[in-house]
Amino acid sequence: MQKNTQNVQSLVWSFYDLMRSHGIRKHNENEVALKLITILVLSKEDKLPNGLKLSQSLAEYKGEWLALIDALKASEDSQIQRVFSYDNALEDLPLPFIHSAISTLLKYQDITLESPAVDSIRTIISNFTSSTSEGFADFSVYLLANALLGDKSGKTTYLMSPASLPLAIIASEESEGVCYETINQSGMIADALSLMSKNSFEVSYSNALDKPAYITSKNELKTFDHGVSFSPMGVMVPKHISDNIDSYDRFIIPTKKVESANILHLIKQCRGTVVVSVPEGFLYSTMEKDLRQYLVDQGMLKAVISLPSGIWTGTAVKTSLLLIEPNGNNQSVRFIDVTGEEFIEKTTKRLLSLSNIDIILEYLASDKELDCATSVSSSLIQKNDYDLSVGRYLLDPKEKRVNKILSESTTVTLDRIVRFERGLSVKPDEGDYTVLEVGASELNDIGDISVPTKEANISESERAKNQTGFLQPNDIIFILKGSAGKLGIVPEDVPTTGDRCWMVNRSAIVIRTISDKVNPKVLYAYLKSDIGQTQISGLIKGATIPNISLKELKQIPVIVPSLEEREQAIACIDKSRETQKAIQKLLSEQYAIQSELWSL
Repeated sequence: MQKNTQNVQSLVWSFYDLMRSHGIRKHNENEVALKLITILVLSKEDKLPNGLKLSQSLAEYKGEWLALIDALKASEDSQIQRVFSYDNALEDLPLPFIHSAISTLLKYQDITLESPAVDSIRTIISNFTSSTSEGFADFSVYLLANALLGDKSGKTTYLMSPASLPLAIIASEESEGVCYETINQSGMIADALSLMSKNSFEVSYSNALDKPAYITSKNELKTFDHGVSFSPMGVMVPKHISDNIDSYDRFIIPTKKVESANILHLIKQCRGTVVVSVPEGFLYSTMEKDLRQYLVDQGMLKAVISLPSGIWTGTAVKTSLLLIEPNGNNQSVRFIDVTGEEFIEKTTKRLLSLSNIDIILEYLASDKELDCATSVSSSLIQKNDYDLSVGRYLLDPKEKRVNKILSESTTVTLDRIVRFERGLSVKPDEGDYTVLEVGASELNDIGDISVPTKEANISESERAKNQTGFLQPNDIIFILKGSAGKLGIVPEDVPTTGDRCWMVNRSAIVIRTISDKVNPKVLYAYLKSDIGQTQISGLIKGATIPNISLKELKQIPVIVPSLEEREQAIACIDKSRETQKAIQKLLSEQYAIQSELWSL
């Protein structure tokens, strides 16, 4: 007998091929395939209404086929009724397709199917396209989340949000107490998969944040042992939720994102382990700081597991799993990075899968300091302004070497030796003075900044009150957003008065030394060094638009150089400038010679 996985997955793919060959709309293919497999499962379990069975006559006579669908719609089982009453997708199928589909199902009538729901959803995930209504994580992520929940025997599990559906199926293989709440009204897919599962799970179609389905007779939230949410990313909540206008008093921390509101809901709805997925920005953004602080200070946060980008079918956004214990008393948080080669394997050119889940669980249970796992005290997280970025606490070998060097050196924080200047506020074609804007494109790899070409105009009053916003000789330009971490040094002959002065654009900041004891060339050489670049790289955040927090930049330690090091640094920058001028001179000579050939 063939393995069930191969059987069910090949069955789903055969339906996909049949539908495509008969011109059936692609966005219906998952629905049609699941309904057909549900009929097969119900037939094998003698659960088709009126004693009906799969037979060849269903394939020959559309009247019998329609009678079967009508009987399913009239079933006393609410899930069966919902699956087949959702629309007329099966009734509208052409007879040639019905004939082929029933013939295909009959081949599986006497084959044991151990986990048809699990294998069906795995196939759907692998067949994900942009037209599919939900984006799912790779199936391996749901296996990891299921393992994080622990033993589910005799316990209840609550799942919310459409992307959590695969985990509802996996959990139902181990427990009869699984409840899935989703806002997705096209959710006959959830009911179909429930009917295929070893233990059917309860499906409720409601908005858990607005009107939760699982409440007691006293109008209190029903509590579960476990809770899970693979939340939609970046979706904003309605104002009444952000203002905590809620009869269940869930949203006690101000929040504007659905993923955060879901966390607060789960904390109220569950008494045991909670697993949630969050986008990378949740771990450090100012908007979510209050919630991070609440989770850490209350001892609820047990672990942060950083997942690789490319683990979701619908987006390349990097995400993490949070392991939360609403009744916990955690004094530290375990940080685990599973983005290394040890834990990932490619499934397609764009998508990844997790491997070695058992090792991830071992690292979670351990308190040892490992290359990809560490335990961090709540007090240290507090000192780091509740930043939960895994990269903040797990350092690669190069970062560890830099930290060792810094610990053995005399250092001073950057904000003690410099001040930071922003660019001026400008409006195109307004004002009497022309200024030139410096951005990332003007920053060369070595030496001086190229002469900017982008012009803007400012008024006399704006110029007079913002004179410090103009660039001065040997100012250091630092890009905070976009080409984050890129830097350059202003040439000594930059114009500082009159028309066509220079200023930085809005993506950059000016670093200007405030003491004669600190030579800007020395500081620039330090920031460009291996040690400086390693420190700067560790500050970069943002999966879509890389950025650096100015607050964090101000606090990086700078090694106080010896006299010899200062002299070497100044000589290095001067030499870079000489080299760059020589290169520009040679290029100009080359262009002049070339322009004389076959000129017009």
